[in-house]
Amino acid sequence: MSSRPEAHALSDFLRRAARRLAWSSVAEGAAAGFIVALLVAIVFWIRGESRTIELLAIGVVLAALGVAVRLMRSRDERRRVAYVVERRVPASKNLVVTASELDRLDVAPHVADLVLQRATHFVSALDVDELFPLRNAGFAAATALAAWAVTIAIATTVHATPAAWRSIGSPGGAALALEDLRAEITPPVYAKRARQTIENPARIEMLAGSKLHLVARVRASRVVLETLDRRDTVAVKNGSLSVDLTPTTDGYVVLEPLPAGERKLIGLSVTPDAPPRARITAPGKDLFLDDPHRTLDVAIDATDDIGLATLALKYTKVAGSGERFTFTEGTVPIQVTRTSARAWAARARWNLDSLGLAPGDMIVYRAVATDQRPGAPPSESDSYIAEILIGGGGAAAGFSVDPEQERYAVSQQMVILKTERLAARKAQMSADEYANGAAELAAEQRKVRAQFVFMMGGELADAPDPNGSMTDLNEEAEAEGEDDLLAGRNANKGRVALLRAIRSMSRAATSLDTADLPGALPQERAALASLESAFSHARILLRALSEREQLDLTRRLTGVLNDASTDVRPIAPATENVRTTQLRAGLSGVASLAGSTRLDARAATTASMLAEQVLRVDASDRTLQGIASVLSDASRAIARGKSDDAHRLLEQAAASIASVLRGTVMDAPMQRSSFDVDRTRGALTDALRGTGTPR
Repeated sequence: MSSRPEAHALSDFLRRAARRLAWSSVAEGAAAGFIVALLVAIVFWIRGESRTIELLAIGVVLAALGVAVRLMRSRDERRRVAYVVERRVPASKNLVVTASELDRLDVAPHVADLVLQRATHFVSALDVDELFPLRNAGFAAATALAAWAVTIAIATTVHATPAAWRSIGSPGGAALALEDLRAEITPPVYAKRARQTIENPARIEMLAGSKLHLVARVRASRVVLETLDRRDTVAVKNGSLSVDLTPTTDGYVVLEPLPAGERKLIGLSVTPDAPPRARITAPGKDLFLDDPHRTLDVAIDATDDIGLATLALKYTKVAGSGERFTFTEGTVPIQVTRTSARAWAARARWNLDSLGLAPGDMIVYRAVATDQRPGAPPSESDSYIAEILIGGGGAAAGFSVDPEQERYAVSQQMVILKTERLAARKAQMSADEYANGAAELAAEQRKVRAQFVFMMGGELADAPDPNGSMTDLNEEAEAEGEDDLLAGRNANKGRVALLRAIRSMSRAATSLDTADLPGALPQERAALASLESAFSHARILLRALSEREQLDLTRRLTGVLNDASTDVRPIAPATENVRTTQLRAGLSGVASLAGSTRLDARAATTASMLAEQVLRVDASDRTLQGIASVLSDASRAIARGKSDDAHRLLEQAAASIASVLRGTVMDAPMQRSSFDVDRTRGALTDALRGTGTPR
């Protein structure tokens, strides 16, 4: 185009028109892209899939693609913008097109000047903004963008499935749902495990002691939180739900938005930290030594599921005899080889000469291991003994004392020692640990008492208390024990001392049951003193045997037959199997739901509640966990309108519950033939045998 001022003015007008046309194409292409993205978001919404990042990325890509396609299609129009001006302003009568093509035409200079002058004058009266308006294209792009953004917001905050659309406004409709549920599991520090995050979990497996943090977005003001042992209402702040839990056993977590929301059931599997295992592999048996100057080679293996902390070889030296026993505890130096954090091995060359053992002394040794869990009690291996034998000596025939009887005094002395240890550790223990320790000592005290009762024949429980009052005696029991009194069983001083020891043990066990260790210790020491008195060498425990009673045969077949009657006893009611009853109720609910022709939002809630009901039967049962998972999947399928999948899952859950129930039911008895049939069959067999015909 010419370098005249008129030519520059015309070129500037055409450039502005082309730029205006390009912006219009950009707006139209963006509008088309956002409309397609809107349709994609609606599809995600209907399918119930919440993918915010994916939807945003899809929208941006489609908008950019629409702009690129529209610019390519309008490239020719922008290159020949003069023709577009001619079409939109027919009054120019081809003047603008002619002026824009003067450089390619062979015309006289005065003609070109005249054309440029008239074209410049004509376009100077035109407004590019009115000639190429962006109002319609911009409004279309803004509308498509707004609709796309609103659809994404709705699709990512509300699970609006076809089933949910039908339930809106109906009682119990699941119009509200949890979105972007995230579970953060923080294992205990000692486990040295990484933090774990799970998106939309159906089941969570975690180590005991781990902290569980649940975060979700929800359009509700409150959410019901339910577990095996609690039911609370949690407030929602700024559309975000945050819950902290520390599960200790297998179970579940139910989150249900209020007033009418879709239930979310999450199964929990809590793996306890197993205690360490210690084992003495060598010598691995009790030893009876004739030389107290021996050296023992001891080998120990210890393992743990997470990691070991300590490993030690401890012993208790028992010295003395007769009425006095002394106990000395100690630790043997060992060399530990750490194969891994979870497997250790140790060896020790134990010189018994350093213990100053004498004939008759005994050593009880065991391996003790602890893991990394704070406050965890140590685990002990099986205990083995090394006893120094006494040379010579033999038991006299006749009324000899059982050599094992002195060891019972050792057992009572051990109860006293453990009671003193527990009382000394009371300040460092919680109330529950202290009470549990006292209960364990009570059980051990009863065990020692039972040894004496059964050792002496089991009748001592009915013998009179030597320290009791005569007015407190049961006359019937006293009369029944007259034979024992005449036989001299309760007259022996050793037997009376043994009886006093048993009574003291009973009182000590009663005090230990109530964690009254100061009251139990005097009774335990009194029992020990009585035992030492009963088993002293100056006493003889003589068990007198009475003659066997003889039956009076002259009284046989005598008496009045009218007095004989049938002994009728009431039939004890059958014990109800709670597990079977609950599973049958769950099977009935699943079967009823599977038989429904229409599965709506209420059915989704019912399926979720049935999954919870199954877990309540036994949350640790792997089979029931799988059934609950299937029912949860059925609940989600119902909420998304997938009735066929829901029916299939419900039938699968019903079959699994029936299989579990079938294992608890006894087989039906075999049908027996009648007596007449058996008699006929026997007669036929005899007849065939007589004729020689094969049967």
